[in-house]
Amino acid sequence: MIIKEVDSKKRDIDILTQLLRRCDLSEANRCQIQKRLNRLYSGIKGEAESAYQLNFYFGQSHDWIILHDLRLVDRRQVAQIDHLLVNRCLQIFVCESKRVAGSIIINEFGEFSHQYQGKIQGMPSPLQQNKRHITILKNILKTQINLPKRMGIKLQPSINSLILVANEAHIQRPKNRLTDLNCIIKNEQIKTAIASYTNKFNVLPLLKKISSAALQNFGEQLCNLHRPAPLRDWYKYFGIYSLDNNGVVMNDIVSNDNARSNHQPPQPDSVTIPSCPGCDKPLSLAEIQYCQKYKEKFATKAYCYQCQRKMKTT
Repeated sequence: MIIKEVDSKKRDIDILTQLLRRCDLSEANRCQIQKRLNRLYSGIKGEAESAYQLNFYFGQSHDWIILHDLRLVDRRQVAQIDHLLVNRCLQIFVCESKRVAGSIIINEFGEFSHQYQGKIQGMPSPLQQNKRHITILKNILKTQINLPKRMGIKLQPSINSLILVANEAHIQRPKNRLTDLNCIIKNEQIKTAIASYTNKFNVLPLLKKISSAALQNFGEQLCNLHRPAPLRDWYKYFGIYSLDNNGVVMNDIVSNDNARSNHQPPQPDSVTIPSCPGCDKPLSLAEIQYCQKYKEKFATKAYCYQCQRKMKTT
């Protein structure tokens, strides 16, 4: 059964798309925004491909639960888990989705690189990334989850790591094969890989098999601990403009110049971007400035272009 679906990224897409429509962008800013938007689309597609396979094989089963896009916070540590799959024997599979165009190259030291259009560039190890996620998850299971019990004793889950790669990607593994690399698979291999783990059952895992209701309760506890990522102020992130505490547009040029003089790029923030009260779409700087210029006409509120036109015709 599916406990949690993927969180929507529509707001981020809308804001970045609006930013690209601005005519006052520098070429460098336009390139940065387009790259960020491409990465966002690529990540969404990669997670969707993995989610489809997981939902197809396990989504209708009462022996399994699935949580997509689960963000867990333990003190100041965050685990952004793409997919979590759990069965009634409390076998947990922490799945990290990686959509990479071209080839993933892994050397004999377990170092990862990405090759695309003849260019090779290093990339963070998804194995290490998932290990950090698992460390945080283990601590949360110990401290924040009421684990099922058998004869008064808490049942301890077993946790496995899976790295899910797009079907069209090429994985180049080292000649001296490392054991850790067995968990790196393509999306189409999910069912076979999960079966290879579950077929290794011995008597002990079967003895701690829980009911479907207990499994669902376990998943709902984890879902309740989900903490969505704070909304990012993309305008401020790209140094275009920022907002004061009252939501008034402020010129960000001086602050960015100061940052450059100190060799410190503008830092991302989580300030909320103002939305149109008529349709709830994120507003561009030009839309806000126009409504501020004619604040009597718009009752001191800021509307998007579409809502502005509707108000003019009424």
